[in-house]
Amino acid sequence: MKRVCIVTPGALGSNPRVVKEATALQQAGYDVLVISTRTLQLADDRDQAILDEVSWSSIWLDYSTAGWNKWRLKLWRLWQAVAERLYRLTAISFFADHSCSAFTAPLLLTTEKVQADLYIAHYVAALPAAARAAKRHHAPYAFDAEDFHLGDPPRGEQGDRERKITRAIESRYLPSCAYVTAASPGIAEAYTEAYGIPQPTVVLNVFPLNQAPEAPTPKGTATPGPSLYWFSQTIGPDRGLECAVRAIARAQSKPHLYLRGTPAAGYAGHLKELAEEQGCADRLHLLPPAMPQQMERLAAEYDVGLVGETGHTPNRRICLTNKQFTYLLAGLPVLFSDIPAHRQLANELGDATPLYSVDDEDELAQQLDALLLSSETLSKSRQLAWGLGQGRYNWDVEQEFLLNNIKLLLNCKIEKSTVRKALM
Repeated sequence: MKRVCIVTPGALGSNPRVVKEATALQQAGYDVLVISTRTLQLADDRDQAILDEVSWSSIWLDYSTAGWNKWRLKLWRLWQAVAERLYRLTAISFFADHSCSAFTAPLLLTTEKVQADLYIAHYVAALPAAARAAKRHHAPYAFDAEDFHLGDPPRGEQGDRERKITRAIESRYLPSCAYVTAASPGIAEAYTEAYGIPQPTVVLNVFPLNQAPEAPTPKGTATPGPSLYWFSQTIGPDRGLECAVRAIARAQSKPHLYLRGTPAAGYAGHLKELAEEQGCADRLHLLPPAMPQQMERLAAEYDVGLVGETGHTPNRRICLTNKQFTYLLAGLPVLFSDIPAHRQLANELGDATPLYSVDDEDELAQQLDALLLSSETLSKSRQLAWGLGQGRYNWDVEQEFLLNNIKLLLNCKIEKSTVRKALM
């Protein structure tokens, strides 16, 4: 049985893409090991719930804030800061690798001990670990780009330093990847343009059919309603939420806005103040976070889903988050802000995903009224969204793009000398 080692600097509960990939590979007959981290005890229940349900193996690097682990993480962060300074002084690639994240060094130490037939890195911080382990064990490695990492840091001196480190790492390791996958067509194109690598395979952030509700419904059940729904790990700025508050204040349908996640520091108060100013404070509702596998059934309780990205960074203009695909699988029509990634996808989805101009509350209010003031229109839009989720935009379909890459790679007889040469 071929063994695949997946490496991520994040926690399992915040990496649904890792969990889906590992489960798909395990179900396809591979021996799968996932190396991830533990940093927040608050996320332990979510991580443990995932581990209780899956049959692949896991190494959980514990750097939580409890006991000695807290000091170990502080030491790794100190080493990261030293490595970043040394990289600025010397431009040596070893220091660039360790400048990316405090988790890069422990991931390197752990992954190199694992013998596998393929190593898959998620996020830049895991890329040196996957590449080094692959070199040691004469195996191929791959990279999954959930974001365009060069386009993620904000403008300014700190952002420039982060981009320099990211470019140093990606330009060193990506050309020798056996394959690269990307979470949107825009991200795939950006990586090809930035590094001259072959076009990555697009694997969208969609979800399994078994997480969908049993059947479509003509409207949501949330009360009070009608309802507009949005979710994320963090409820914070630059996600179009201020525009949404202003839009529900203007819409004739008087919709309620439901936001699920953990508010960033001070942000809940900011939104509530804005809602007070707009006269719709009684129609703003903050909901607690939930397990990833519950998101589709929870979303189905609401009428319409919102994806209001403002495109405030180059990455945010071309990435596709998991929201729109969660909504489609749940049977919700999607209201999209008009950024390049949304525009491209909306052309494929048709009437289930009307667009509104970024931060244009009047246009968003009009789109809300078009759906919510007509029960017939809402029902038809929900039926259309359900069909798209069931027929195309789900993990049961999308995982084949990933599995085809790996089957082709691991079923081919690759000479060890060829692999070794590629990894030098």
